[in-house]
Amino acid sequence: MVTANNTSTNTGTVKVLFIGQCLQYGYANITRSSAFTSLTAAMLRTRFPGLRFKFDLKFLYHPIGLKAILKHRVLLSRPDVVIISLPAMYAATTWRVNMVYEMAPELVDTARSFMQKVEAKAKGLSGQQASTLLDGLFARRQPISLDEYERVVQEALQECKRTSSCSVVLIGPGRFNEDSAEVYAEHSPELWSSVNQMVLRIGRRLNVPAVNVQEALAEYGNEVFAPNNHRWSEFGHEVVAREVEAVVASQVGKLTL
Repeated sequence: MVTANNTSTNTGTVKVLFIGQCLQYGYANITRSSAFTSLTAAMLRTRFPGLRFKFDLKFLYHPIGLKAILKHRVLLSRPDVVIISLPAMYAATTWRVNMVYEMAPELVDTARSFMQKVEAKAKGLSGQQASTLLDGLFARRQPISLDEYERVVQEALQECKRTSSCSVVLIGPGRFNEDSAEVYAEHSPELWSSVNQMVLRIGRRLNVPAVNVQEALAEYGNEVFAPNNHRWSEFGHEVVAREVEAVVASQVGKLTL
């Protein structure tokens, strides 16, 4: 019989919130069920058969909105574990972000989720799509500097830790794919490595576990990538899911002591 020391797990339920980009929703030939989020969920349910899990996913448009999203979701759904993906892409290319998003990202996120469902239904698709017509309304924001990236993420996490007892897990960027056909404003393996080190550094500084995806993917060749792309293949998602599940499981284990 599992006992717990917090509100959610007292009822045998653990709430897990994923915050990130399209990697957690699926894309192209990667279905939602093949994404690392779904694979991680399945692994956690297998590891902890005595617990019920409730999983939620929220889209992170840009790091500047992370504090507001965390504040809103922590108060609204009270997750036990929050898993935040921090890709290098924010520092590598421009992003569509407008003033409404910067002031109220949760409002845009809700509208975007609605648009995903409407467009998927109109196109006869079974799952939500990574992009919507709403995305085209946003203005372009230049790549975020590493200093600003680190600052806004750290401030968001500090505020989250101050207002909530939930566990936080960070996911760093994957490996740079030398064979990618995509070209960005900042296009180099060094940038991917710098963002990865930034994520690990924030984790150490705030005592927050960070998944070193870059190191995990370094053990394999290009089979972890979609062809000519930085996005992960099905195998890549499996590799990442194993790493994420192991770290999240340690946090869930603490909740159930």
